[in-house]
This record gives sequence, structure tokens and C-alpha cells, in this order.
Amino acid sequence: MNYIVLDLEFNGRKHYDIYPMEIIEIGAVKLNERHEVVDTFQSYIKPNYPVNHFALQFCGISKEQLLKSPGFTEVIGKFIAFCGDSYKLLAWGGSDFFNLFVDCKVNEIDHEWLVNLLDVTQFFEGGLQKALEEHQLEPIGQHHSALDDALNAAQLLKLKPEIFSSEQYFKRNVFKICTGGIKKWIILCLDQALAKETLLTWEQFASLDRTKTYFSVMKLTPAEIKMTESLFYKFQKMKFGRKLKKLQPA
Repeated sequence: MNYIVLDLEFNGRKHYDIYPMEIIEIGAVKLNERHEVVDTFQSYIKPNYPVNHFALQFCGISKEQLLKSPGFTEVIGKFIAFCGDSYKLLAWGGSDFFNLFVDCKVNEIDHEWLVNLLDVTQFFEGGLQKALEEHQLEPIGQHHSALDDALNAAQLLKLKPEIFSSEQYFKRNVFKICTGGIKKWIILCLDQALAKETLLTWEQFASLDRTKTYFSVMKLTPAEIKMTESLFYKFQKMKFGRKLKKLQPA
């Protein structure tokens, strides 16, 4: 059994953007059954959508370097090979696993390799840097460098070896994967309709170019679009309240 401690950095997105966060760097440390470092993995990933300059500054990556990097499909193929045949994936936060599922979906990659996912933050309090300080560990390298953060997380895990045998695994939430990126867009559209005291229907919302782009980018199936529809109605009822019945046509 290999223990793969991974960390991801993201392109990010603007408020109300419907494009995915996109992973732009993956770093990982492979530990053997004695929890010794036996290999490391690091790669930048060229995003499919416009580069967020704040993310570049945050992660210390140049735009030129990022745009010359291989795409997600190539990098994740190498990473899967790096993991080996039997492995457990450990990350500092379930959001890394969530975004791996999203990017696999966007890039039409089978997610079956995403197994034995362990969010190690359930065993520590606070963020990675705080945990290092509390356990009097010297940080390795640069914060928000994926490989350095993976190495730092591995330092902490060695202090609690019982974590490696845990089976409190992260579970894939299909609904959130399919609708997480469109939630803010739904809210914005409903708020605009409410300000005009007009009713925005699902049919109108689904016909908007931005909405159709989301369906296309996320490769949503008809059943998954139905999930988005149910979220729309949930927010519609919450936003309009008693006005909903009043604004509905007779």
C-alpha cells in the first residue's frame, strides 16, 4: 500500500463565474508502509480557461510557465501511474478531492481511480501552517507551492501514524459536483429578476447563453441538468417567498 499525500493549487475564478476553479499545480509525496518518503511528484497544469493573475501571484507561478505546461489529461495520467496499483490518497482538506472530481468530469476522465480519499484536516485543528507551528515543525519550502505543502503535510502525518489506517473517507457528492459552479449565477439572476419584480422561470434561465455554457463546460447529462433545475427552484422559492405565487401567471 502506497500513501500519497497530495496538494493542489488552483486557477480560481471571478465572482459569479461559471467556469471551474481548475487545478494548475499538483504536488505529491509517496510514502511506503513504514511512512517513509520514497518518491515525489510535481507538475504545473495548463488551464483550459483564462488565467487568473491573482492565482499566479498567490502560487508564485509565471503565466509563461503555466501556459507552456501540459494539460490536465496528460498530467493526471502521469499522476495515476505515480500512485501505483494500491494506494490511499491523503489531502489537507476535502476541497482538493472535490476539485479533482470536477476537473475529471470537465476533461472527461474516468474518476474510478479516486478511491480511499482521506481528508486529514479532521485530525488537526486550524490550517496547515498553524498545525506546523503547534507541533513545532519547521516549514519546508514555500507556502502555496503544491509539493512543499504536501511535504509539510507528510511531516504532520508522521506524528499521528494512526491516521494512515483510518477509513473515514471523503465521499463523492454528485449533486454538488454538478451544481457547485452555477449556484452563484442562479442567485445573481434571481436577484436581478426580484429587483425588477418579474418572475424568472427555469426555462428562461436555462436558455441564457451563460447557463448553456455551464452545461457544456461541465458535460452535464440530462439527469444532471435536472439537478441544476432542482437547485434553481430551491433558490427561487427562497428568494421570492410569498411573491412567487403572486408573480406566477394565472
